[in-house]
Amino acid sequence: MMMDATLRFLRRNGAVLVLLVILAAVSTAAPGILRWRAINSLLQDNAPMLILIVGATLPILLGCLDLSIAAMASLAAVSAALLSPVLGSASVPVVVGGAAALGGLQGWLIGRLQVPSFVISLGALGIFKGVAMYLTGANMVGITPGIWIYDLLGSRSFGMSNSFLLVLIVAGLFAAMLKFTNLGRNIYAFGANEIAVYISGVRRDMVRSFAFATSAGCAALGGIMMISQTMFASATVAGSLLLPALVGVVVGGTAISGGVGGVLSSLIGGLIAILIRVGVTISGLPPESQDVAFGITILIAVALTTDRAKIGVVK
Repeated sequence: MMMDATLRFLRRNGAVLVLLVILAAVSTAAPGILRWRAINSLLQDNAPMLILIVGATLPILLGCLDLSIAAMASLAAVSAALLSPVLGSASVPVVVGGAAALGGLQGWLIGRLQVPSFVISLGALGIFKGVAMYLTGANMVGITPGIWIYDLLGSRSFGMSNSFLLVLIVAGLFAAMLKFTNLGRNIYAFGANEIAVYISGVRRDMVRSFAFATSAGCAALGGIMMISQTMFASATVAGSLLLPALVGVVVGGTAISGGVGGVLSSLIGGLIAILIRVGVTISGLPPESQDVAFGITILIAVALTTDRAKIGVVK
């Protein structure tokens, strides 16, 4: 009885405990990390990754995987930069809306073609990356200065980064949707038992398309946040965000097999990913070590959160 209660506690609060342990270790090695200025800087720099984590949570709750989010973020950054001289601030909703439409198309194709989500999204990754490369000619593209929405995202309010505040707003909206709406309940049910959802009359294509549209739209927001900080875009500007974004989702407790987790727990996983980055940096290891750390972390997290009884046979 005591063992069962302990396991339930660890499943519910494991991500928070891991976050506290890593935070204690990092702050011991670099005490300055706990200063508000340092925390605020980290949150601003990593806001693009965090918004990708928010979006990527929904497909994973379905038991799907969107591997195109980083390529979509790069394409969105390039598109927004190229459209900014013509559309100004309107380039942001145009790009985010276009990205969401492409994400919804991915979700629809997965159902219609009966092809695994990682295959469709891997194909989309190549397409988005190729289009971004074509649009830029493998060069950097600057954004038009003085556009208020980019200036707003790159500035601060109430002592906090506006980009991070936007992450909190978007995360709160999707967390509320998952908890209080029929669509949110259908997403969890889809991940827990897709066949039962189909028998109950829920339109699986609609649910899947919504999840992938959300993932792509958030990825586009992440790309736009990046160019608001750097004032330029390239075809690979967000290329390094895929692995840490997936790490954030699964470390936060969203099971790769679907049906378990949520947006807020994924954000906790995102904070863990940020601390892993910081830990690698202050330890003096080369930047490439981050990918090694993220790779090891995602292997452990997936092994611990996968519901093998649901999968049946692992291939």
